[in-house]
Amino acid sequence: MIHSLRQIVFFATIIYVTMSDEVSIAQDFQGIFLRFYSGTTMNEYVDYNLGNASLLSSKIVDNKPTVMYIHGFTENLMKNSVKTVVGAYLKRNDHNVIGVDYGVLANDSYMTVVKNAPIVGAGVAMALNEMVNSGFNPEKLHIVGHSMGGQVAGYIGRKVSFQISRITGLDPAGPFFNILEPRLSHSDARFVDIIHTDSGFYGIAKATGTVDFFPNGGRRVQPGCPLNATFYSDAEFCSHGRSWKYYAESVTDESAFFGVQCPSQSRFTTGECNNNTRIIMGYGTSNSAQGNVYLLTAAQSPFGLREKGAEESTQQQN
Repeated sequence: MIHSLRQIVFFATIIYVTMSDEVSIAQDFQGIFLRFYSGTTMNEYVDYNLGNASLLSSKIVDNKPTVMYIHGFTENLMKNSVKTVVGAYLKRNDHNVIGVDYGVLANDSYMTVVKNAPIVGAGVAMALNEMVNSGFNPEKLHIVGHSMGGQVAGYIGRKVSFQISRITGLDPAGPFFNILEPRLSHSDARFVDIIHTDSGFYGIAKATGTVDFFPNGGRRVQPGCPLNATFYSDAEFCSHGRSWKYYAESVTDESAFFGVQCPSQSRFTTGECNNNTRIIMGYGTSNSAQGNVYLLTAAQSPFGLREKGAEESTQQQN
């Protein structure tokens, strides 16, 4: 009941903002930039305006894959989600790492940011097209986006002049995208994997990827998150944020999370799918994976239960 009331309040707030918000939508790409991490720490980087993307392409190491991370609503590249995911890649030290900062456009009313998302996507797509024209190999590009960043990734995939190899959505934003299109979809890249952790609230409720992962059912409350938290507080975003925490752990430990193909959470719960195909969730997901995948996690870091996480009978750690 409390969950339903919170949803009603949340959507009522959005409707009010939609009717009363007089802030104009950005008409250009000012406030969006790309950050190339040039070393092994978060403090080593060079920022590029979208119009200077050809200069960024000259920094790309050709024999390394490239990951582009896109932050979410109200965030920028200094937030913990970025530091955690990007930091995990920097620890690997085997990727070209690019961050997309659209913080100026992300820190506004939710409805305005929803309207800004395709603008950000179009701007980044333009930059990527320019990078490809300057010699960047798009076959090695992997875009990862959390929350609104996941939806931005979809817009990028629809706007670039080439097909993106892989997009990973970390609990892509749900409000409005649950009922409106376009939204992040399996057609936005050659392979789209989505991790759902707050499905139906802050995260998308629909399974729209090539493969969709539902750790702990894909809904709140994720293990280790508070049962009761003040609406719109950091604690209340805990389940939504579990998506990037799980993913970051998988970047440094590719075998941390195993799930099992299963048509529904109820069948997973009864153990009917225990003998089905095991699939790794996160960085190490195979591009042949498809369908819905369920798994369990621990309540605290390290979250991954390895192959035991694919069995409903697993006892979750406290």
